[in-house]
Amino acid sequence: MIVTADEVNRSFRGTLDLLNSRAEGLKSFDMSERGFWHSFTALWLTLPAYVVSLAFERLRLGLLQPDRSLLDNVWLDLVVALGHVAGFLALPVAMIWVARRLRIEKAYVPFVIVTNWISVIGMLVLSVPAMLMLLGWAPPGLASLFSLAFAIIIVRLQWFATKSTLGLSSLPALGIVVLGIVLNAFVSTAMRGLLG
Repeated sequence: MIVTADEVNRSFRGTLDLLNSRAEGLKSFDMSERGFWHSFTALWLTLPAYVVSLAFERLRLGLLQPDRSLLDNVWLDLVVALGHVAGFLALPVAMIWVARRLRIEKAYVPFVIVTNWISVIGMLVLSVPAMLMLLGWAPPGLASLFSLAFAIIIVRLQWFATKSTLGLSSLPALGIVVLGIVLNAFVSTAMRGLLG
């Protein structure tokens, strides 16, 4: 099951509509069972973000050197890859329980499809400031400011998408977005704990 270029284009267009608070953007997503599984395979599109995360972790650990390969430490590569995948899967897995609890099981599939595509875009966009810092094109302070600005935009996008797909009011939708942030923070902390 490989996601097609047309599906990527439609899903990105739908995400852009949601970013502009247009709920009709939901019509751009493939809300079928096939679309559900394709939204998970879209993780492959975040490979550039994984490479940036790997380089950033190597820099944090003092292992990033111009004469060394980026993929010369299997443990580091594996832990960062697992963190990358776990961050992508954390909210969809947690939402199984939340959807049952809130009795919104029928909205689970559309929510996961849209959330996965937002995660793809979010990972790619949030890797840009780190990449600029790694290349020396932005000082750490400016890269952090860019990251914060992009994160706020992604959180707002996820909030609107959560409201639209689950049919929730603002506060419960915000609670689900905060749950996603907490889960991602937990994954990131666990990954860094394993790396030291």
